[in-house]
Amino acid sequence: MFETLFQLLSRMHQDSHSILLSSEIITINSLRNDALLIAQRFHLLKGSIVALCGLSPHKLIQMIIALDGNVNAMLLLPSSLDEGCRQSLIQSAGCTHLINASSDEPITIAPIDSFLTTIVTPTKWLLATSGTTGLPKLIDHTFESLSSSVKYDKVRASEFVWGLLYDPSRFAGIQVVLQALLSGSALCIADSMDFDIQVEAFIHNRVNALSATPSFWRKLLMDGRVLELPLLQITLGGEIVDQLIIDALKHNFPLARIVHIYASTEAGAAFSVNDGIAGFPLKWLDSSLAPLPLRLRDDGHLLVKPRILPGGKEILDRIDEDGYLDTQDLVKIEGERVRFLGRASGAINVGGNKVNPEEIECCIREVKGVFDVRVYAKKSSMMGQIVAAEIISVFGVEPLTLRKSILTHCRRELENWQVPALLSFVSVLKETAAGKRDRLSV
Repeated sequence: MFETLFQLLSRMHQDSHSILLSSEIITINSLRNDALLIAQRFHLLKGSIVALCGLSPHKLIQMIIALDGNVNAMLLLPSSLDEGCRQSLIQSAGCTHLINASSDEPITIAPIDSFLTTIVTPTKWLLATSGTTGLPKLIDHTFESLSSSVKYDKVRASEFVWGLLYDPSRFAGIQVVLQALLSGSALCIADSMDFDIQVEAFIHNRVNALSATPSFWRKLLMDGRVLELPLLQITLGGEIVDQLIIDALKHNFPLARIVHIYASTEAGAAFSVNDGIAGFPLKWLDSSLAPLPLRLRDDGHLLVKPRILPGGKEILDRIDEDGYLDTQDLVKIEGERVRFLGRASGAINVGGNKVNPEEIECCIREVKGVFDVRVYAKKSSMMGQIVAAEIISVFGVEPLTLRKSILTHCRRELENWQVPALLSFVSVLKETAAGKRDRLSV
């Protein structure tokens, strides 16, 4: 018999600190009571498919606890999605009800299939992919698949105050929420997703555990205030983790445990690496030594075999006959290490030659005076696309000199078609709402 989030929280210490808001502390007990009242008020939702849209993180967590096990499916919609995209996903999921920030009661948008009200199955948690290009796709998870990577060391967990940087409607956000709630750690939620407000809330609450993309970690380091945090746990994921960002975090937070989690909405939390070296050990490929079965396909795609496989058409289309999921991430073997190159779908096509923007970024970051970089595709009438790069330079570095150094380094290390044709210097790099580099071509 499956267990719901509400049932699991019921076994926890009822008055343990759970959520830290600007004005109050929410305990497990009050979370459960609020969720129970919601479940009782919305009892007609059994068998329905409910879209949760535009809710505050605290309200969304309450709703998830209330609805898990009581509805057929929950569609978690990030507030950053535009209206057209939201409506498309609601329709694709077959939602019967909508709960948003402006409604006290569920809004009925379609009739409930009476057949679904008689089936006792785990509630589906429908999450939208958060890639850097293209429209999001829906992935079917359950509470079991989403919580499979949670660490339950309650003694160690009681030392942590997690900061929530991500929207909890996204895979990375709900992972942080579940890790904090189920392990007994505190969870700090800022009043908004605004960067400055988040950082100030984390400093005020002495946050010592953070999960973010490498892009967001670079943004935090450039801002500088993150150095005030007594970090003990640093998690990176969602993008390629290069050696430069690992070394920068080691230098600035010598007491912290640094973990690269390889995870995605499609594959779930697949595995983690904490040896301080970019990539993962070569010996993990086709070996019982790996955290889970891994394979490298002839075209460079990494294949994984998750313990609990998510559902949905997108997943079915990417499973091979042996049950391995095509992650659509490209990797290559370098010595005794397997390095990540980037997403297969994100390659720039320069006159028929494929260029991985992440690989070019790693090369440019090696140049002294470069703080961070965004590589993206720019349309070209002659080549189809060309490689363009935006650079954030270290304070005090002269742009013209740095431009020359970057081009010299790239021409020495890269093929001609990989060298950026356009270089510009900026103060801020474009990111998606998921904290990843925005690589939409222009």
